[in-house]
Amino acid sequence: MSRMIAAFLLLLPLAWLPAGTAGARTDKELRDQRSAAQKERNEKKRERDREIADASRELREHARELDADYRERLRQIDVDFELKRVELEAGHKAKVAAAEAEFMKKLSVAMTASGNEDMQQRIARLEAETKAMSSELFRLRQDAAGVEHKERMAVAARKHQLLAEMDQIVLRKAASLGLTREPAPVLASPIGGELTRPEEQWNERERKEVRTIAERNDKALAKYANGAKLREWERANLDEDFRLAWEEKRELDELVSQRMLFRSFMLQADPSRPADAQSFTDRLAEAEHQEKLIRIKYDQLRKTKAIERREARRKLGG
Repeated sequence: MSRMIAAFLLLLPLAWLPAGTAGARTDKELRDQRSAAQKERNEKKRERDREIADASRELREHARELDADYRERLRQIDVDFELKRVELEAGHKAKVAAAEAEFMKKLSVAMTASGNEDMQQRIARLEAETKAMSSELFRLRQDAAGVEHKERMAVAARKHQLLAEMDQIVLRKAASLGLTREPAPVLASPIGGELTRPEEQWNERERKEVRTIAERNDKALAKYANGAKLREWERANLDEDFRLAWEEKRELDELVSQRMLFRSFMLQADPSRPADAQSFTDRLAEAEHQEKLIRIKYDQLRKTKAIERREARRKLGG
């Protein structure tokens, strides 16, 4: 009986409280808990952002130090190549000079050896001989350029190997600093049974922000992640440029030899036969016209490739 009386006395004060007071106290407790949780989330988010900023700064400093070290090693490779190129050029120029002197001697002999030929026969013979001599001289020049180009490509490959090594060091450092993965979002957990609308909005912003951070880090690391592929593409472009340049030179060289021949004929033309002089003039004009067309063709090709390469570089992340 005494226990029942004690319980009644404990419950009696609640009967005198205004209606809803107990529920209001519960709501206030939830608000306080949510406010405290929000403060904790804000602090965790600030700490995460500080850690990411510190990691990014440390990586940039590390990359700058590496770049300074590797730049000197790359420079030495360039110096060694320049020294070798000077040596190669000297030898090639001596060979080309000797071949050019021989070419002019043969051309002089061919021009003066007329025999019993009429003008058309002489022109046909000299065109054929000039073309053969010019082709041989051109081959010598191209071979010399090919030797230098091959050495240049080998140098590029050595430099690119060093740069690939540096890229991997930077990427390993970035991974150790946590910059190659998406950071964990600081999410609100339900308090009192479910998330409030502000807490849902917080979570949405957090998920979006960590994706943005990851994308920003990926963009910053793209030059290292895609470096090897980009440099391989650049070496392929160097090869293509060399090939196209010498294709143009070959086409122009044939016309240069023709122009030289026709000018020689014009100087030797018989004044009593103006038709011959006009024929040489016409053929010279046609050769010059063809030369312009060749230059236009390759200029268009280079400009087209420049546009295509610009887009390809963008897709490669360069």
